[in-house]
Amino acid sequence: MTDIPTYYTWNNQAFEPIEQPSAERILVADSWRVRGGVTWGLADHIHRFVTGLQARNAPSEVLIAAELETFEVALRRLLYAQWSKAQEDLFPRISLHQDRGRWRIELVVRPAPQPRDTTSLWIPPYTDPRAYATIKGPDISLMRGLVAEVAADDIVLHDGTFVHEATTGALMVWHSVDHLVLSQASRQLASISVRRIADYARSQGITVTTQPVTLEELVTRKAPVWFSNTLHGISPVTTIGSATGETQVAAHPDVAQWQAAWWADFADDLGHVRPMR
Repeated sequence: MTDIPTYYTWNNQAFEPIEQPSAERILVADSWRVRGGVTWGLADHIHRFVTGLQARNAPSEVLIAAELETFEVALRRLLYAQWSKAQEDLFPRISLHQDRGRWRIELVVRPAPQPRDTTSLWIPPYTDPRAYATIKGPDISLMRGLVAEVAADDIVLHDGTFVHEATTGALMVWHSVDHLVLSQASRQLASISVRRIADYARSQGITVTTQPVTLEELVTRKAPVWFSNTLHGISPVTTIGSATGETQVAAHPDVAQWQAAWWADFADDLGHVRPMR
């Protein structure tokens, strides 16, 4: 075992160990699961991180640093080394910070929680409070605080009528075993896990559509609902609660096979993305 979490800063050549930094506002972030020393699709996470840097108007030298091949190579090697010592799943996070005019990229390597086999949701009376709904990072503390206030795994973010997503992941609804509906909203983070699931579904001959999903549909349609992110993978929703009561959500008959296919893709020890089996 090794002592984690551990902290690093990127010096344009390598990740340099640092002491735990003081709590500062995160401008942009990305995070994922490392299993068996492997990150599935690390380039996808770096791309989303860079897109966030651009949206936050990070200076060109920060953008160039994050886009360098050496950044991905160094990150992959460090995470493998940390996993080799820990021999447990990891949950790293890269983030952008600014302190007195100085921009820097930080990395924290943390132990990962166990994958959440199922998810419970809560629909709050308030609408989506995020300031930066399409950028991962700035609202992390806010989202964490909201979830801590309820007896559920995640909160449904919405505009009063339509579903946006959950506080830490995406939501999708199965209209039938042959028709998967992805929730469409303008206030939504680009989801790496949803793209993988949709690609796999199409490869299996399943119809995939992207359309607005209402809160009423989420609760009353009696259709299977899935939560997903790259930390927990596919996590079927079992209950959806609100001030008016709790709804039991229908189960998808093949969810176990889908979950097994998701986790099987960590077997690629080169870290390249393969289609889900």
